[in-house]
Amino acid sequence: MKVLAKTLAVVGLFSGLTGAAMATPELYVADDAASSKICVTAATGDKFALRSAIKDAGLTKQYVENKITCNDMPIVSFVAQYSENPQSVNDFITSGRYSEENYLASLNAAQ
Repeated sequence: MKVLAKTLAVVGLFSGLTGAAMATPELYVADDAASSKICVTAATGDKFALRSAIKDAGLTKQYVENKITCNDMPIVSFVAQYSENPQSVNDFITSGRYSEENYLASLNAAQ
C-alpha cells in the first residue's frame, strides 16, 4: 500500500513539473517602444487594453496590422503563436478580416 502511494506521489510530481515546463512563455516589454507595449498587450488577449495601447501610441489598427512586428514576425502571427485568445484579438486588429489561411496566403503573395 505504501509503495502505491509513493508511486502515485512521484507520478503526480512529474506530471506537475511537465505541465509547468510546457506553460506558455512569460512575455514582457523589453524596452520603452510603443510597439513593444502593443505586442505584449496583444498577446495577453485583452482587446480593451490593446485598444488603449494603440490609442495611447497615436496609431491606427491598420497601421498596427501592416507595420508593427513583434520578435521579427507580423503582429497577427505573434498573437497567433503566443496569445490565449488569438482569433478574437486578430479579428480586432484586422477589423474582422483575419483568417489564418488567408493571412498567410496574403503574406506569401506580398513577398
